[in-house]
Amino acid sequence: MTTVRDILTPHLDAALAEAKEKKMSSDAIARVLFEQALRIWKENRSPEDIRAELIEAADHLDPDEDFMFMRP
Repeated sequence: MTTVRDILTPHLDAALAEAKEKKMSSDAIARVLFEQALRIWKENRSPEDIRAELIEAADHLDPDEDFMFMRP
């Protein structure tokens, strides 16, 4: 079964390779991708929902930090 990741990853890898070839930073690619992700989210999600998603992602940036699970 094909996943969204399977579809997107080759395009992203190609964009990163092209940017490197043209001496553009991967950070610039990430900024545009982030901008486009926000554009897509705004089509179907509230600003509060997007904010919560971003805060959740930011709270788990440290790979050495334990992930806190909520208990029911």
